[in-house]
Amino acid sequence: MEPTRRTLTVFGVAVVLAVSVPLFAPPVVSLGAVLLVGWLIAQQLVAVRAFQASVSATTVTVEPSVSTAQAGTEIPVTVQVERPSTAAHTKTVVTVALPPAATAVPESKRTLTLTIGSTQARTVIPMSVPTAGRMRIPEPTWELRDAHGLFTESLTRGPSPTVTVDGQTVENIHVGRGGSALSAYGQHPADGTGDGLTPAELREYIGGDPADRIDWKATARLPDTYVREFEPESDREISLVFDHRSAVGTGTPTPQLAYLREVALGIVSNAESVGDPLGFVAVGDDGLTTIASPSSRQDAYTRIRGRLLAVQPTPAGEPSSTVELTHPEASRQLARQLADDDSRFGTILRTFADTTTAYIERIESDPLYGAIEYLTSTTANQLTIILTTDRDRTQLRETIKAAASGETAVLVFLTPDVLFDTTELTDIESAYRRYRDFETFRQDLEQHNGVVAYEVGPRDRLATLLSVGRDRSGTQQVPQGGSP
Repeated sequence: MEPTRRTLTVFGVAVVLAVSVPLFAPPVVSLGAVLLVGWLIAQQLVAVRAFQASVSATTVTVEPSVSTAQAGTEIPVTVQVERPSTAAHTKTVVTVALPPAATAVPESKRTLTLTIGSTQARTVIPMSVPTAGRMRIPEPTWELRDAHGLFTESLTRGPSPTVTVDGQTVENIHVGRGGSALSAYGQHPADGTGDGLTPAELREYIGGDPADRIDWKATARLPDTYVREFEPESDREISLVFDHRSAVGTGTPTPQLAYLREVALGIVSNAESVGDPLGFVAVGDDGLTTIASPSSRQDAYTRIRGRLLAVQPTPAGEPSSTVELTHPEASRQLARQLADDDSRFGTILRTFADTTTAYIERIESDPLYGAIEYLTSTTANQLTIILTTDRDRTQLRETIKAAASGETAVLVFLTPDVLFDTTELTDIESAYRRYRDFETFRQDLEQHNGVVAYEVGPRDRLATLLSVGRDRSGTQQVPQGGSP
């Protein structure tokens, strides 16, 4: 409890009277000072009881209109303060704060005042949150003042509801391979082979098989047409690696991250529906930003979903120079062999090897590569799912190679830069060539044992590019294993 300026004024008068006792009639002045101090003490006791009664009897409700909303939409929050007339002996001011991520609202629109004698007040706060995440509305702040305005009390008390704010919903989304859409990702059949994600065996094509199941590389090598079967998906431990570096923040009007998040949320929902233990690793420009060990607990899925909704691209840094090299391990061996060679030829090759070593170190210090190293050294998951962009293909190729080095199956969901480059689509022929180049890269990733790579992006832009290939070859997609 704090005294107000009025209290200090009354107390000051009492002090003046006490000091004036030697100058005036002592009994009168002394009695006045004592009466003032005693009255203040009595009023303080009355205020304490009034505050306690008011807090106990007053009900504050804070109710968002919805529990889940899209980022950037307005969420009306109804705030109501009620108390019985028997507890209406104090002035009560209740102020509701909004989550830090919310758009600012003037305090006057977030404050309710119950004057002495009043029993009810109500307001609606227009809350808007531009970023995704689980937002907690802080407990309301109270300020109480007694009937004489002598004492005040401040406290925090009341409900603290939460609202889940979803990221931008992506409706125009394509997930597939070689231009063919995947009907659903993360399916979980009970037995046999079929529409899972992990590659299994080849079999000859049977009339009626979907065209997108044809393995074009195998068909090109063998005399007949072959279809790739996939492993049935039963309970397995999954590690979800989500890239939110600055590179995935590109794309207009919807960034690549929004598409990757949409796929990741679908994977989380599927894992939750069948009870697969799910772990989560988020990767920013400076390294790992979130680590969650695999778990099949209900709250684990909820936490991962919340982290996905809240994640944003990390700020862009200075681009690093790259040194293209196809076989890093060969360069390691070359560096070791030239360690003691002082000939002119050896010196030249050693310079090349030193440059290569720097490249290798850069690959191994890459945050996404580091995430895979962390997973392979700390978990024994059966399936690693990586969601990233194709921006730095050299590093990504080495990362996928490292992820597929053991018994773990690897799924890669890639956002091709060409599908998010609006300027490139002004030159449709150039964009189509870039897409063909991406498709070659995607197929190269699938050459690693146990790796399946998917493309993720705007459906309409991909359709525009595929129309160029259709005009050229009469087909509706880029064949897997060849270029149209």
